[in-house]
Amino acid sequence: MVQSKTAIPSKSKKRKKRPHSHTAPLWRALQVASLMVVTLGVSGYTLLTQQGKQLHSSPILSVLGQAPSFGVLLAGLDVSYCAWADSHTPARRCAKGEKSKIDAGERTDTLIFIDFSTTRVELLSLPRDTQVPNQRRKINASYKLGGPEQMVSDVESVLGKRIDYYAVVHTEYVEQVIDALGGLDVTIPPGQKVDFTDKAAGINFHLEPGSHLLRGPDAVLYLRVRKGFGDDYGRMDRQKVAIAQLLSKLRSSRGLQVLPTLLSNFESGVETNADPSLLSEMVPHLSAYRLKMATLPTLEIPGTSYLGLDTQTFTQMQNEADPSQNAVPNPTARAGVVRVLDASGVPDLGNRLAQYLQIRGFKISKLETREVSTEQSQVITRNRTKDAERFANFLGLSHFDGLRVPVASGEVLIYLGQDSAKRFAALQQLPANFLTLPSSANNP
Repeated sequence: MVQSKTAIPSKSKKRKKRPHSHTAPLWRALQVASLMVVTLGVSGYTLLTQQGKQLHSSPILSVLGQAPSFGVLLAGLDVSYCAWADSHTPARRCAKGEKSKIDAGERTDTLIFIDFSTTRVELLSLPRDTQVPNQRRKINASYKLGGPEQMVSDVESVLGKRIDYYAVVHTEYVEQVIDALGGLDVTIPPGQKVDFTDKAAGINFHLEPGSHLLRGPDAVLYLRVRKGFGDDYGRMDRQKVAIAQLLSKLRSSRGLQVLPTLLSNFESGVETNADPSLLSEMVPHLSAYRLKMATLPTLEIPGTSYLGLDTQTFTQMQNEADPSQNAVPNPTARAGVVRVLDASGVPDLGNRLAQYLQIRGFKISKLETREVSTEQSQVITRNRTKDAERFANFLGLSHFDGLRVPVASGEVLIYLGQDSAKRFAALQQLPANFLTLPSSANNP
């Protein structure tokens, strides 16, 4: 079923009309740094700790002692070129405020709605080809048509949700942030490669199978590429995986040390109107924030290049998001297939976690060990959202619903990155024979 708008209600909050954004002093830029970071994979910690320019004349109301609830739309502004490359000179990106005569520009091919419901943080990517309800245009053109206010209004009409704030991030700033955090670690699976060539823009970007550490410009190309390495859904999945990884980096001592560098160019790199009063309410709850990442379900609209909201699947997705689930998974989750992929670099850690899960009554379909990865540990699925969320709650991990992830339909993948060595340190203290997995556990 394809429908342009869903009737899912928004949160009940007292708000006044959303005013236009204004220029904020540098001290407020400190509060907004994170909003940019989330958009293309540099999000997470700062989004949870910093905000920016004021949107409402009165702040969002929240219960005393609880983290505030609000929604923010993150938009990644694509590169605009004011001169194409030729045999003698490279392509030239447009300067700030410069309008291109040769490139459409100002497309927001990355749109992520982030819903803060106290300490539960849900990130929802919107496909660039999603149709604006009752309009013959795509959602990625909304910003160019009417600026951030039009963009927010159009996304609200697609989701049926109130959006409190926006943050529009320029590509150059994303490059700077990734460089400041030491680059982006990516792994190209065997049998695949990245080929991104655009002669007019002077792009000739290629990656072979294996692990790579990408600096800012190449990392952004990796997060932008659609053709030659998957499609728009694959790109959105890569962006969400990058968010989890860079969240970990931004929480590190290095991330805190480079924050002044990130702020130095902030005002030229991010356009936002977030309410700075949220900061003091959020700080006491930082350790409790957890991410859930998904992609808006859509269906092709016959005879067009547009995508329409898959209302039935979206409604089901919302109904399955049950924040009341706590530490112990429901027994109904135990009948499903679970795979553990250990890229922690810690000998036998994946096996020990699998053993522990079996003690708790879960079936392990397969246990794999890969080369060490700095990607964030998380629970991944395609279509078992409810079960994956229970595992994520049980293990204290982020939850990622992907459409182009190497996970079978009906499967839950528990991915252990390098950070799991500290997270599951207690498992390393258990005796080696604490439980022996049945031989069938190593077979799909």
